[in-house]
Amino acid sequence: MTVGQRIKEKRKEMKLTIPKLAESTGLSRGFISQVENDKASLSLGSLQKISLALETPVKLLIGEEGFTPEVIKKEARPKIRIGTEPDIEILSTPFGRKLQVMQAVLPPGYQAGNCAHTHEGEEWILVMNGKVKVTQGDFTAILGEGDSIHLDGTKPHLCQNASDQPTTIIVAVTPPAMIPVSKIEQK
Repeated sequence: MTVGQRIKEKRKEMKLTIPKLAESTGLSRGFISQVENDKASLSLGSLQKISLALETPVKLLIGEEGFTPEVIKKEARPKIRIGTEPDIEILSTPFGRKLQVMQAVLPPGYQAGNCAHTHEGEEWILVMNGKVKVTQGDFTAILGEGDSIHLDGTKPHLCQNASDQPTTIIVAVTPPAMIPVSKIEQK
């Protein structure tokens, strides 16, 4: 079975029309139809959008039954820099998994996002050094070295460096929230 056939099968199983899938992915109806009929190829970004919309791991859409362990060497970690935000290193496999693990170094006073943000799924944060303040609604906690927090990513939340030194955190999210496509900087 081809990728297009798997997408079509899963879409029909979920009782989604092509227009509905197009709306939820931002891809055109014609493109989705061409993909389903094996007349167009998918980029990784488009495949990820369809995967999220169909609530199906990429590996199942491309026909993989599972995956073998994959080592990500420290010097080969994809790094992301978005504007003036801190460097984020992807510690897990960057594509096709349900879980994404990242390391970020937050400058003093830095706040992740300009305001409370949301994303699908869950988020887990571990403070490696320094302090962070996490706020979600009326809940606020100051976390120190070794402390962690597990939260619902669909509810608005903030994470900021609460110390006068750079703070390193490890963040795990599911499903993946950061896709290192054009902003990857291999160091």
